[in-house]
This record gives sequence, C-alpha cells and structure tokens, in this order.
Amino acid sequence: MSSRRSVLATGVGIFSSGIAGCVSLPWLREPDGTDWSASVPEPGAFASPVTTEGVVAVGGSRDGGLENGQVVAFDTETGDQQWEHEFGRPTGLLAADGTVYVGEKRESGQSRISAFDARTGTRRWRQTVSNHSSAMAVANGTLYAANGGLAALETADGSVRWEQSHVPETGFTVVAAPDDQLAADDHAVYFGDADGVVAISPTDGTTTWSWRPAQWEATAVGPVPIGDTVYVGGGGAVVALDATDGSGRWRTPFGRGAEIMGVHATDSSLLVAESTDNAPSDTFGTVYQLSAADGSERYEMRFDAPVTRAVSTTAMFVVGTADGTVTWTDGASFFARPETSLPTNGFGLGAAGEQAFAQTSGGTLWALSPPE
Repeated sequence: MSSRRSVLATGVGIFSSGIAGCVSLPWLREPDGTDWSASVPEPGAFASPVTTEGVVAVGGSRDGGLENGQVVAFDTETGDQQWEHEFGRPTGLLAADGTVYVGEKRESGQSRISAFDARTGTRRWRQTVSNHSSAMAVANGTLYAANGGLAALETADGSVRWEQSHVPETGFTVVAAPDDQLAADDHAVYFGDADGVVAISPTDGTTTWSWRPAQWEATAVGPVPIGDTVYVGGGGAVVALDATDGSGRWRTPFGRGAEIMGVHATDSSLLVAESTDNAPSDTFGTVYQLSAADGSERYEMRFDAPVTRAVSTTAMFVVGTADGTVTWTDGASFFARPETSLPTNGFGLGAAGEQAFAQTSGGTLWALSPPE
C-alpha cells in the first residue's frame, strides 16, 4: 500500500541524461544501508517510486519540462535498468501484479493509460479515458483510474468496463496525494475527498455507501481497506469504518496541529504516522501504535523532525522525516529501530518488503535496506 507520504520538493529541475542502474554518485554522501543508486528523472509532482515483482519504477520530467515525461524501471536487487519510456505530460503511476501503469494527459479532460510489462517494458495495451488518471488502483482484475471522473478497465486488455463522471456524493476530484485518495478491494472502490469517503460498486460504478461526518477537515490519508475495515486519516484524527456499510467503529484524535501522514496494519495494531509542526518549539513527528479493536493508544515513537512521508508494506512501515531521515519499524516500541540519513530532505518514498526506495528532488534514486 503505498501512500501520501510522497511530499516532494517543489519545482522541476533539469533531468540528468544517461540513466543507468548501479550508478555511483560520488558527489553525494552514500546513506547507510544503500544497496544501489541511479540517476533518474526529477519527480516534480509525479507519484513516488512504485514496485511489483522485483521491479521498481520511477517517473518524472525530462529537461525541466512538464510536458516531457519519462518512466524508468530497475531491478530491485541489482539496480540494473530494465527499460525506459518517454511520454508527454504524465499524470499518474502505479505498479501491480507485474504491470506498470502510466497515465498521460490528453486534451479535453482526457488521459491515456499505458500498461507495460514490469520486467521487459513491453506495452501490453493503451486506452483513453475521460479523466486525468492521477490516482489509480487495481483489484480483482480491474484497474480504476480517477481525477474528474472514475473509470474501470480490464487489466488484461485495457477495455473499458464503465465510466462515471460523478456520483451524487463526489466529483472524484484529486487534489493531492493521488496514491491515497483512491483504493480498491474485491468488494468496492473507495474514494476519499474533502468531505469523507465514498464506496463505489465495482460492477457498475454506483454508490454503495458514503461516510460524510459533520466535522471533517479533508481526507489526508486513505481510504485504506484492510480486511473488513477501511481506515481514513484527516483533520488530525484516524477513523476506522466498517467496510460493509461505512459506519464508524472508532475515531482517535491526535491533538491540535496534528497531520496524519500514513498508516500500517499489523495483526492486532494500527501504526499511525503523524506530523506535528507547531512553531517555534514543538516541531516533531510521531508514530503511534493503536489497538485495531478500539483505537486506544498502546505506544508512541517520537522523531526529532516532522514526518513528511510514509509507506507501508506487508513486512514494514517505512517513515521519512523533514530532516532527511528514513526509519523502518514494525511496532512503535522503545526498542532501537534501523534508520539512515539521506543527503537531502526532498524525496518521495516507495518500498517493497524491507527495502525502501527514495527518489530525490535532484534526480537520484536510492535503494535502501535497514542498516544493521
């Protein structure tokens, strides 16, 4: 499950030509735990690194131009470049089940989605949809793409199953954190917006249920469906919803100035990455470990800088902070946790297993394992 947590430095710089895996970058200090590094496009507003079946794909802009997009894929273990493709203006990036999906802006509110074999880069299909495809999710053989509408496509051949320009509860506007606002499982498609969460039928795109609380300061993280629960963060609080009907199970607030940056589920707990930045003295970040049953706090882990990004895998919760630190944890206890420091604080974060991938605003991809 990837997440918002991909807060990148503003601006788009110059793309360094000659992309190659296993590239040594002597002018940058090599972080502890580095497996390999490579020169890549500068991310700009693109999604963070995405992974599937031993491949990590990153995207961004070439030559400082928003209309000059590029996606590059590497072997996660060796860093060898697998392939690259150039586009016009990219809108979204997703990897799932051995396929990399790339959205590309077209005219009149449309986008074109390309599906590539993750290992070879062979184009499997290409399809135009009536939205910008900034947010994408895959479940049960279907690719869902949203921004100004919602489309459902067959992952096998890209054929359109249905499209919705809007439903009564939402217009499918993607404002920020595109990898967070849209999620899907075998039962529903979930979209988070300024007012809460809407669950959509995967059969025809009609509304299944909606959660619209009286007080909500916009969805910042999620919806994240895990089992029979959908987690959503916003307004300094995390809420657990029943996936069947959207009814609230519990709500845990974290105080004034808190901002939720990511969640990670274990067998009985929910880890919540939270950023607090109340100048001039209380500037820090925290990972809370909550009971999955009722949201009560069990432990907390404090950072010296605000949490700016976080990503969850089946094995680990990887957290990035504003001072360039990357930390791995599977529980917010007082035990020492592995961490490393990047030579920059502007980076997007992806992960697979225990390996993390940091794409910097300067056009470097670091593959990192927890330092011993």
